[in-house]
Amino acid sequence: MPKCLGIYIEDNVIKYAKVDKTKDVLKVDASSVIFYEKENLFQTIERIIRETFSSKDQIAINISNELYNYFEVFSALKAADKRKSIDLDFELLCSERGYNKESLESRFLLRNDRENSDKNKVIHISTNKENLRKRLQEFSGFKVVSATPITTSIANLVDLPPKEDNVIIVNIENETKITTIIDGEVYDINIIQDGMKDILDSINAVENSMQKSYECCRNTTIYTQDSQELQVVEDNDHLEDIMPILYKIVNEVRKIVDSTIARVSKVYITGLGTSINNIDLYFQEYISSTKCELLKPFFIENSSIKLPIKEYIEVSSAIALALEGLGYGDKDLNFKVKNTGGEITSESVSEFFKGLTDWRKPLNAFDKMMLRVLAGVCVGIIGYVGISTAIVNQIEEKSDEVATATQTVSDQISEISSQERTINASTTTYETLISALTADDSESESSDTVNIKKDAIPNLLNRIVYIIPRQVQITSIKNTQDTHIVIEAQAEKYEQLGYFKAALSTSGYLLNVTSTSGTKSDGVVKITIEGDLP
Repeated sequence: MPKCLGIYIEDNVIKYAKVDKTKDVLKVDASSVIFYEKENLFQTIERIIRETFSSKDQIAINISNELYNYFEVFSALKAADKRKSIDLDFELLCSERGYNKESLESRFLLRNDRENSDKNKVIHISTNKENLRKRLQEFSGFKVVSATPITTSIANLVDLPPKEDNVIIVNIENETKITTIIDGEVYDINIIQDGMKDILDSINAVENSMQKSYECCRNTTIYTQDSQELQVVEDNDHLEDIMPILYKIVNEVRKIVDSTIARVSKVYITGLGTSINNIDLYFQEYISSTKCELLKPFFIENSSIKLPIKEYIEVSSAIALALEGLGYGDKDLNFKVKNTGGEITSESVSEFFKGLTDWRKPLNAFDKMMLRVLAGVCVGIIGYVGISTAIVNQIEEKSDEVATATQTVSDQISEISSQERTINASTTTYETLISALTADDSESESSDTVNIKKDAIPNLLNRIVYIIPRQVQITSIKNTQDTHIVIEAQAEKYEQLGYFKAALSTSGYLLNVTSTSGTKSDGVVKITIEGDLP
């Protein structure tokens, strides 16, 4: 009976939710919203874990202050070449913006580009390694199994059949994070700086208590055309603090709905902002073309409910993280697990074999790789047995041949002895010849002549013309020595050069292909590619 405690942490506020999974039934055992002082974060975390009896249970947390970037790669490239192209693009981006790439931990998602079938869209997410280390250190001694961005984990709350629906999730926390899901997959992420932090800070200037400010939001009802008769004026003292921020958010969401390339069927609202009454009706007034509603975790209606639905919606971020720890979501975005790029680790292997008992569990990229490895091992064992049997038979045959050869060698030894006397007589002649050869070698070694293959460059150019992208220009090509080739090339975009490099390698025209990271000047990217002729 696995359980996971999801803990969502932002400045001054923590949400937690403990989710219990019994067979296929999910239920929330405990949940709450807590406001804390920054210096008391560790004590607050310990208290939550103690009060929820979770010291030995799995814990899932969120990362913070993520950077989101978008790249493109050619869909025809191999997985390894795609990763290299993405790493090159991110390295160049860091160079342009002054980031230290080594201080950032990164993950990415690949999606089919709906506007260009020849390319994949890359959603690249990175966070500061030191901030991640400190966050994990705050949970030292406890069983943290995942650390993920809430922008992707929030999709766990929506039970969408693959390629069934297109929705937008508006998660109003301290800032507002908008996740667009197309064909059942996270396709786009937008961050709006406006959120509940601005509202609570504004109310706190009057109330002088974050907890009380939060309660004021819960007691506030938004005026809408269809619900004005429900308003209680004395409970809406802080509408002037709330409405300007919500107006900014709803306008940004409307722009995203209108610009999304696929038709959006629903806009879900969730997070701390749902503490404000009628917020879904307010969104509906401004986004009339799409149905707007509060996001209820997909399993809530089918489980025993201890609290009003709204209480679960307000802690939805924590519930989404708990589901991540229970195996939902995309494991490639887990910043707790080392980013191996497909390498095998003890943790990943252990997780794979545990998952073999659950036949309904979807296979991720690592699971597929492990199945291929196991299949290869089985084929290898069968082949080994067959080859071993054949080798044993050959050994027996060779033993007989060795006995015969031994007798032949004994007969030849006497002949060699007579030849040795002749060789000794010719020693003086050989020594003279050796001295002459040594002198010739010394002169040859002192020469600075470079061995260059004839017609190497023309032959290579005749091949390159069939694979070089139109946008790539070769500015220099040299055969520096023997089979070594140095090519200097330039293009307007990084992926064009990345594709050219990958094409040289995969076509077999050059071996051991390497390249510089590239420099960008006056809108042109230049790189140097080196390799050896086969």
